[in-house]
Amino acid sequence: MDSVDVDLGDLVPHPRFGAFPHLPGGTPTTLAVRQQYAYRMQIVFPETKTAADPEKHNYSVIPRAYYVDVLKQCRDCNRRFIFFAREQRHWYEELKFVIDADCVHCPECRKSTRKLRRRFARYSETINAPDLDDDSLATLLSDAVFLWNHGLLNDEQKLRRLHNLGIKRVPDHPVVKTITRLLD
Repeated sequence: MDSVDVDLGDLVPHPRFGAFPHLPGGTPTTLAVRQQYAYRMQIVFPETKTAADPEKHNYSVIPRAYYVDVLKQCRDCNRRFIFFAREQRHWYEELKFVIDADCVHCPECRKSTRKLRRRFARYSETINAPDLDDDSLATLLSDAVFLWNHGLLNDEQKLRRLHNLGIKRVPDHPVVKTITRLLD
C-alpha cells in the first residue's frame, strides 16, 4: 500500500454523513488500496472499514468483504466528495444496486438530478390534463420555467401557449411574470 497526501478541504458535504471520513479517532491515513478489487487504485480511508454482508449483494463476479470511505470526483461539477462506507452498504445491501455500480456524482448533483426528474415527471403528467385548477396550472407553469431554464423544455411555442393560458387564468401569479421575462 502506498501512502498518499490528500487535501480534504472543499469537499461536497453529504446531507446525512457530512463532508469528512468518519474515523474512530485520530487523523486519516489515506491509502491507495490495491488489495480489494473494488477499491483498486482509489484513494480510500481504511480506518473507516465497515464489514459487508456478501449474502445481500447483487454481484456478478466478486462480492465485497468490506466497505471503506472513498474519495471521489464528481463527473458533472468536478468537485470532490466522499462516498461513505455506510452509504455503500445502503446502496449495495438495501437498495440492491449491482456491486459494480459506482458513485460518480456528488450528493448535490444527485439531488439536482432527482429534482429535475421529479419536475419533468410532474410536468409530463399535467401538460395534457384536460381540466386543471388554478393551483395546478401555476405548478405546471412553474415546472415549465424550471425545465426551460435547465434546457429540457426548448419548444418556445409551447412555452408561449402556456404563458397565454397563464395570463388568461392566473394573471397575477408571479410565475406568469417570470415567463414574460423569459420570452422577452
